[in-house]
Amino acid sequence: MKALGGEAANVAVGLARLGSRVRFVGRVGADAFGKFLVSELNKNAVDTGGVIFDKNHKTRLAFVFHSEDGERGFEFWEKEPAGEQLCSADIDFGALAASRIVNIAPLLFMNEPARSTAFEIAEEVAKRGSAVAFDPNIRLALWKSAAEAKRVLLHMVRRSSLLRLNDEEATFLTGESDIASAASRLRALGPALVAITLGAKGCYVQSARGGTFVRGFKVKPLDTTGCGDAFFAALLHGIATAGAAVGDLSVEELIAICRFANAVGALTALKRGGAAAIPHPERVARFLKKHHRESAR
Repeated sequence: MKALGGEAANVAVGLARLGSRVRFVGRVGADAFGKFLVSELNKNAVDTGGVIFDKNHKTRLAFVFHSEDGERGFEFWEKEPAGEQLCSADIDFGALAASRIVNIAPLLFMNEPARSTAFEIAEEVAKRGSAVAFDPNIRLALWKSAAEAKRVLLHMVRRSSLLRLNDEEATFLTGESDIASAASRLRALGPALVAITLGAKGCYVQSARGGTFVRGFKVKPLDTTGCGDAFFAALLHGIATAGAAVGDLSVEELIAICRFANAVGALTALKRGGAAAIPHPERVARFLKKHHRESAR
């Protein structure tokens, strides 16, 4: 089954589906897959005016396979995909910095010229007042070595305002198995907010205001592809609509945002298809209302 996917596309669709205005900036191949991706983004109300069709490089393909419990694995094709050819000349920095939050996709950091471009984007939009969001979404099979991945990704963590990652990634980057300690070490590098997802257990979120675990929701997963991206989209949406700077949100506000994000991630696991599985806000509201009634019994 052909489907829209990848962290950047999943987060963009999730944000649009939840009601945020979203613009996608990047390169895709001038091939059937690139045209399909742009078409799907447009169908999901994502502005694709910043997308460039690359005639010399192909769209990256990811093949997803599933186990019986809904967990998934990946195989990637294309050694020099179009996305990794993103360069400074492709970017309208003024237009980009008009966004309150700029999410920089992890696949940009694999190789040049996209790696340098991504770091330049982070620096420039931060100077102009945008928050920089980052999810390392680590796929070590795509990196030359684990050491290179850790070095480059930590370099980006230092330039992030808002960091989302899972517990295994947090341990990989910090060496800490204790989640709160890992969040503290990551936040000390620069991010105002660190959110660590814990699968069905929920998440841990920490800012200068404090840190807390937010319990997740038990569901029987059909496909966990895109659940972390869906959580991240909901987290970004919640922060953007809250109106406060990333580091100024109270612990109580963060708990409410993360509970909503946990619900979005849980619901995404109930359908196949990555971006296609991300729920609309009405479905999330019904889900949360049901679980509120059940917890009150």
